Amino acid sequence: MIKQESNSSEKSLVVHLIIIGFHHKKGHQIEYSYPLLNEPIDERWSNLGGLALPDGVHQRENDLIYFHLPSLNNQDDYSKTLFGIASYRQIDANTVTNKEADITRNSIQKSVCLILRRPVYGNLSEELKLLTEKYFQEKNFNDRNMFEEFVDKLNKNPPQFNLKYYSARDLVIRYRRKTLILFKLILLQKKVLFMLSPIQSLVETIMNLVSLIPNLIETGLNECTLIGERDDIENEINLNENEDIVFERNDDKQINFDNIKLKPLKLTNDDDNDNDDDDDQSSRISNQFEQTINEDIKNNLLKRATSITNKLTDTFNRLTSSSSPTSITINNINNNYSIDQYQFSYDLFKKNNLLHPYISIHSLDMINNSNINSYLIGASNRLFRQQNNIDFILTDYDEDFIIQSSLLKQQLQLTTADLRFTQLFEDSQSNVQSEEEIRRLFKIYLLSLLCVTRTPNDEAINDFNPLFVKSFQSTDAFRLWQSKGPYPYIDQIIPRHPQAGQLNVTDVKLRVAHVLDDTETGRKLKGAFEDTSQFMGEKSRAATKVLGQAKNSLFSSVIGTFNQGKQWLSKGQPSPPSSD
Repeated sequence: MIKQESNSSEKSLVVHLIIIGFHHKKGHQIEYSYPLLNEPIDERWSNLGGLALPDGVHQRENDLIYFHLPSLNNQDDYSKTLFGIASYRQIDANTVTNKEADITRNSIQKSVCLILRRPVYGNLSEELKLLTEKYFQEKNFNDRNMFEEFVDKLNKNPPQFNLKYYSARDLVIRYRRKTLILFKLILLQKKVLFMLSPIQSLVETIMNLVSLIPNLIETGLNECTLIGERDDIENEINLNENEDIVFERNDDKQINFDNIKLKPLKLTNDDDNDNDDDDDQSSRISNQFEQTINEDIKNNLLKRATSITNKLTDTFNRLTSSSSPTSITINNINNNYSIDQYQFSYDLFKKNNLLHPYISIHSLDMINNSNINSYLIGASNRLFRQQNNIDFILTDYDEDFIIQSSLLKQQLQLTTADLRFTQLFEDSQSNVQSEEEIRRLFKIYLLSLLCVTRTPNDEAINDFNPLFVKSFQSTDAFRLWQSKGPYPYIDQIIPRHPQAGQLNVTDVKLRVAHVLDDTETGRKLKGAFEDTSQFMGEKSRAATKVLGQAKNSLFSSVIGTFNQGKQWLSKGQPSPPSSD
């Protein structure tokens, strides 16, 4: 049984520092802990080895993992969730000075883990990485005094939570306008799986996304690992997927590009043989002259096809690029008030709504618990993808988000106002490039959304997507937030989308760019334009090459014939008279 966490002082930041190694026969082993951690391990921490040494981690020399564990101290109501960070390293076994006799593999793999009472793993990740690197550089794994000093220093002067260790800017650079889709997704409290590599990229992406919700990491993760009997709340509103969708305004009616079927473009490209011998030149030239009429017809067709392609390309470029920078402003927040006065808590991860930046294969059964309402998890084992209850999957190797439900696809569809909002991140002249501005924008978006849900304004609801708003209003988090009211400061916000406004030409360009870049059918259509343009260019170059070769061969033949005739004439005439 593990010693109770209270033994290391209930107020201390660090619960335990643990070194976990992998033995080729015994598997994961706890090699060291400070304060002392006694075995056998409590069942609630039985997956600790898999968290510290994830699947596939042996393929990398180092990695960083964030993970969450339930507290083992039932008396501690404040710290119901503990926050872990593991720094993984791999080293050549032959370089170790105190190598054990039963170590037969070529490499040694270990993780140094910190178990914390507060989510300051972002603050400590670099320090732990440097400490682990130093531990491996010494190549004597029995020397562990540095860890005790490290823990004592942290408990004496614990770091304060700081958002600077979570990068909203990296998130919008990577996912661009899709960042808003991810933001709206987690607000719906669905069952979401991220599978990215390396693990450090996975956990940082998840925590960067969560950090867009104000105050959520620092104050809202206390119950994010708790599973229990579901509270008596009204069942989530069930929307009939077969129900017709009616919009109050025509502005949001959009073409269903997914139903567009593209006919395959069948083109043949006979490569010319550039390596013919000189002896075949005359016959090839004669064949080319015999096909002159056919070539003229082909060239005329080629010119017409090239002209059409150029027009399509020009139209595409004009639709997807703006000649002048887009000027976008935020409409909803009165600049006379500080954004900080709208302080509120929005709890996405209360009991039975889980957040695990990384979970191992040992937790596969956990996510199938019938009591769980939602989760946002990161994993590396592909067995997680085979679960039937997952609503949304994000991976490295899929161009599109994998959304299992057609209804959820409609709920996450970005409106015209949403696209204007996302343009702030893509317009280099919008001055929305800093961490503070990006976070401020998402806070305004959430506040505006909450304000709109409190007022029966169909036009404002349409700007957020009515299907999304209806699902959002049915979530546990929204109902909990609503029950905590009233919110007098939020009433000062105009109940509308931050980018509400009349349609204009720029909106059409944004919509076309979104469809062509962010949907599978759009990318196929865009690819067809590019492939056609490339093919026509190649055909044009090939035709030019053939004509050039024919011209050169004809010129060489004529010159050769002229020289032969000159030699023949010179042989048939008498020698010029002598000057004597």
